[in-house]
Amino acid sequence: MKLNMRTFVLGFTGIINTVLAFAGMVIPAKAFGEDNLSVVILSNLRAFTAAELALTLFSLYSLSHKQYQDMALTFILLTVIGWTVGQSLSIVMDGSPGSFTIATIIIQAIFIPLTWMALKKK
Repeated sequence: MKLNMRTFVLGFTGIINTVLAFAGMVIPAKAFGEDNLSVVILSNLRAFTAAELALTLFSLYSLSHKQYQDMALTFILLTVIGWTVGQSLSIVMDGSPGSFTIATIIIQAIFIPLTWMALKKK
């Protein structure tokens, strides 16, 4: 398999998101650095991370099924934009989060143009 922009974006986001989604479903309080999460918040975090895992598995699947790569990259792009906008808005409204969240916002913001470039390359 040739490593190109599409392969890099799909593979990298697939590997990283698998780890993050697993941690978010199994140990969300530790994964998100917060010990005092309510049952409702824990339930929502597990739901969001399970949805992220489904997207991630589809992205990894598309590595060997090229006909699905455009769809997987579009889903990744929309997800990364949504998470980046949502977390940035949270900084404005709720205050500065921990350093892990800041780092994820930066990485997500970097992946917006990378995913866009991968989507445009065939």
